Amino acid sequence: MIAGVAITSFFLFFNISAKLPIITFATESIASRFLKVFWILILVPVGTFLAMYFYPSLEKRAVEAKINQELPFATIHMAAISGSMIDPSKIFTIIITTEEYPALSKEFTKLLNQINVYGYDLVGGLRNMAFNSQSRKLADLFNSLATAITSGGDLPDFFDKRANSLLFEHKLEKEKQAKIAETFMDIYISVVIAAPMILMLLLMMLKIGGLGIGLSSGAITITMILGVIVINIFFLTFLHLKQPGE
Repeated sequence: MIAGVAITSFFLFFNISAKLPIITFATESIASRFLKVFWILILVPVGTFLAMYFYPSLEKRAVEAKINQELPFATIHMAAISGSMIDPSKIFTIIITTEEYPALSKEFTKLLNQINVYGYDLVGGLRNMAFNSQSRKLADLFNSLATAITSGGDLPDFFDKRANSLLFEHKLEKEKQAKIAETFMDIYISVVIAAPMILMLLLMMLKIGGLGIGLSSGAITITMILGVIVINIFFLTFLHLKQPGE
């Protein structure tokens, strides 16, 4: 609300334009200016509320993506460790000490806290972590491992089969992401390379023809450059979100 009041107050008395000087005093009456900019007073608080409302779910998705990225390779590691027939809870301790899986290490630390601090047995801790996990794949792993321990199953065989399944899903996901990247590459070429050139040429022709374009040639150029920068930022952000790190 404070930011909305500050921005609205600024635009009550000042204008921003593409021509120099960029900031100029407003010549209209206060009432007329308020009718034009009052929506900022509503938009900024509402936009802030929506951003904070959806932030937890976005953070959950980000954590889930990191966990799913590390899970296939961590499961291979767990399969190798379980072959030594050590206590199953020690498997998670060893994975944490490797420091190769930062996202999973946080989840495994929570699991060990369930056992060492809250007093649950391993199966109970696995069930609790599965119920509260951000990642569906990790929850399935915890539930399946709890069932395997309870039934006396072969843990090396369990981890080996689960690793193969997770690796197959990981490969399919990477192929899907590659196809999405190819599609957006085609869109990028059309939007960022061809469209600005055509639009700039059109604006120049309208200006030369005297058809009401009030921008100078320099202003048109700056506008096109800023537009290309914004589009590049959008595409880079999207690809970063869709292509998590290895």
